[in-house]
Amino acid sequence: MARTGIVAEAAIDVLAARLSLEVPGLEQDELRRMARLQAEDLAQEGFRVTVPVTAIATTQRRLKAERTTT
Repeated sequence: MARTGIVAEAAIDVLAARLSLEVPGLEQDELRRMARLQAEDLAQEGFRVTVPVTAIATTQRRLKAERTTT
């Protein structure tokens, strides 16, 4: 898997959060996988996904927490 930038990760987090509301009951890993595929499809079609600035800070905290727990 290619490493993505912080803004791309934040966009994936936002998409995953939206998917969790639309498709309840899926595990977090599956939601993130689906969100990553959605983001790739949107980028290939020429769309630019934007995120709120607060999403970037939230993603930074999540990534930091993942580094310290693994």
